[in-house]
Amino acid sequence: MHTHSRRGFLARTLGAGWLGASVMEQAFFRAAQARAQAPGAPANVFDIEKVAEGVYAAVARPAGVTNCNAAIFENARDLLVVDTHSKPSAVASLAAQIGKEISSKPVRYIVNTHFHWDHTQGAPEYRRLAPAADIISSSATRKLLAEFGAARLKASLEQVSAGLEEWQKKLAAARTAEDKAYYERMVSEMRAYLGEMRGVEPELPNLTFSENLVLHDRAHDLHLAFRGRGHTAGDVVVFCPQKKVMATGDLVHGWLPYLGDAYPKEWPGTIEAVAKFNFTQVIGGHGGVQHSRERLGQFSGYIRELTEAVDAGKRKGESVERLQAAITPSSLRSLGAGYGDFVGAQITKYDGPQMRVSPQEVVAGAVRSNIADIFKALDRA
Repeated sequence: MHTHSRRGFLARTLGAGWLGASVMEQAFFRAAQARAQAPGAPANVFDIEKVAEGVYAAVARPAGVTNCNAAIFENARDLLVVDTHSKPSAVASLAAQIGKEISSKPVRYIVNTHFHWDHTQGAPEYRRLAPAADIISSSATRKLLAEFGAARLKASLEQVSAGLEEWQKKLAAARTAEDKAYYERMVSEMRAYLGEMRGVEPELPNLTFSENLVLHDRAHDLHLAFRGRGHTAGDVVVFCPQKKVMATGDLVHGWLPYLGDAYPKEWPGTIEAVAKFNFTQVIGGHGGVQHSRERLGQFSGYIRELTEAVDAGKRKGESVERLQAAITPSSLRSLGAGYGDFVGAQITKYDGPQMRVSPQEVVAGAVRSNIADIFKALDRA
């Protein structure tokens, strides 16, 4: 009787596939479930969306410390997951959700699309949950992680510590119950991040490739591809030709780009090379799933237009400040035709700390930041 009841509980909790799962698969999801339910662990931090048969997006909910999205490709016997978020607890939460909402199959492959901390710092949790899994990246990304991963983690802790002080001031000054609850959540999540990440070390990929890697599975093929520098020096995409779905990391997504490590003159060309794949749906690193190819051209067009404007101004001896005053969202053709409204709505919906300002303010701030980053990046070799 007790055995039957427990099996029924596990089936309800971890999904119908639980009862047919192997001992290894059950162990994986027991560990994930335990970690996700540990004291202080967040509730579900992703919304799971079925994009095609056997392909899912885990869209990150707003958080005090941003997580990236993940893409999950269900193979015949196992899973491939794209990107690992900003912290191990997010991986534990997603692994538990996968077991409940998608499949009890074990994670066999983890792909790091690029080296940024919000896409890689949860990898140690996958290594703990699935020791036999391969962590895959481009050769350039592994090199960048080895060189800068620890320093970027340290920098994120310093930034969150500084941000925590500001949020604590806002909490002390809160006048409404709604404001107080929001600021308390931000403070709590930042404190949890600081406590969780101290002592964590980057997990390096154990499998790398230069241009192409194809995984042939009975369920579908998965093409991992590097097509040039863009958001970073090592961005890769994951393409499933049978399902016509592309996971792009931050090479293309729903927000305005971050260009701190970018190659802005090369980035549009890299997107054009990726666009040669025959896909119809895009799971980007941030924002919602894109159910058409429309935003690729808009995203690359914005980068190209802004880069050309900053480049021309810098050649004339203009300062960053003068360029930021002269180049505004209303002056950029690429933000017309509804694209500026789209990205403003995406950022305010999916990026928690920005939710207290208008979409217009978010876009204006992003453009100013992009101008400063491009100004520096123009001289990057």
